[in-house]
Amino acid sequence: VPLQEYFDIIDTRFELRVRQRSYREMLSLRAQQFRAIQRRLLTRFKDKTPSPLQNMDTLLEGTYQQILALADADLQTTKSLEEADHSLSTATKLMLLLVKLWCPSLDDKQAAVLQSCLTPDVNSADDVGWEEMVDASITMLLRTCLAKTSKEQSVVAASLKLPSDTTKLKKHIALLLERLNKGGTLSLNTFTESKQSHRSKDQIESGS
Repeated sequence: VPLQEYFDIIDTRFELRVRQRSYREMLSLRAQQFRAIQRRLLTRFKDKTPSPLQNMDTLLEGTYQQILALADADLQTTKSLEEADHSLSTATKLMLLLVKLWCPSLDDKQAAVLQSCLTPDVNSADDVGWEEMVDASITMLLRTCLAKTSKEQSVVAASLKLPSDTTKLKKHIALLLERLNKGGTLSLNTFTESKQSHRSKDQIESGS
């Protein structure tokens, strides 16, 4: 399975998301600055004995030009992000197909579970990003039906905030595929049976 190539596509899209967020934060700050300068200028123009502008008109023009430049950069990044959405969606579909071939024990029902977690539906307009949703879903699988020990079965909801990087996501994807290749099954029934088995074992050990 060509994981490194897939991870490169994930990283490219994530960097565009971070860049877009940065541009929009700067746009918000410049817009606030622009409105503040406007208010101060209007106050001075309304004054019967207006004081010197102290280059506020120049500052207003400079801020306006910065807003235009940032808006243009945001637009270009949004277009690039839409292209990256398509690339990641296509790559994810290919990855799902390769995993099914790589893991013969993965039946159609399990393949559907995998697709719902490692989803090919990528849309940068969604409120919660693809990276956050996929990482939360895979983390749930790794802590339920693909858990190896009782310690791993402590289900904790993953954060749905934009992460600082994709390191954890890529690590979880690699671990997911490794466990599937080694015979892991995507079934909550398996998780329930495994959890009961671990619980019984713990009770026997504590009783002895």
